[in-house]
Amino acid sequence: MNDQPRIILALAAEADDTFMWDRLRTLQTEMFAAGPIAIRFAYYGPEGALETRPLIATRWVTDPDDMGHLMDHARTNCRCGCYIETSDILERALRETRQGPVQAVVVVGDSFHGDLDAAIATAKKLRAAGTRLFLFQQGRSGRTEGAFRALAEVTGGAYHRFNPHVERVAGRLPEMLEAVSHFALGGIGGMSALEARGNESAALLLEQMHAADQALASGRSARR
Repeated sequence: MNDQPRIILALAAEADDTFMWDRLRTLQTEMFAAGPIAIRFAYYGPEGALETRPLIATRWVTDPDDMGHLMDHARTNCRCGCYIETSDILERALRETRQGPVQAVVVVGDSFHGDLDAAIATAKKLRAAGTRLFLFQQGRSGRTEGAFRALAEVTGGAYHRFNPHVERVAGRLPEMLEAVSHFALGGIGGMSALEARGNESAALLLEQMHAADQALASGRSARR
């Protein structure tokens, strides 16, 4: 893996959504096209004894063809349609930061379950480790939106809700994932350079990231 920037890409879907699996299978190639990065794909496996689905993660991958094969295998192991704990992704990411920097965690999901306060506490630890969360919501769950927005904000990341039927035409999600890769490679400057080339999705993410950074800075100043 050498010293490539690292991104965790997680699919947190309760619904059995073939479209999203197929879409991510394609989009991961575009993420690698941004530059030399390493991606670990995470998903939820078959239901366990407590009626929850365990989080499963691939090894770190630096090649899109390799990742494609791993995602195809993951799809056969996934059993969508039952309870998931989004915080499992955050805890896994936090453990990864102890082995080396993780620049970004991308969560594509339709539901949030679990203790939001505990998830936010973990997210704050991720921000302290230099990791930002990018949460993309499919569907219209108000609770999920509130949770995803809060997690993105405390890490200086960003949130976006998408309609998969519209995304097929607009291509917003592909652009956003490309922007996240550029962030992993070059930080805010890398994403800003992409914005300067006309990537509107990079501009939307940067607007949220700057606002979150300002809110975090204001909070620190207020505590002094």
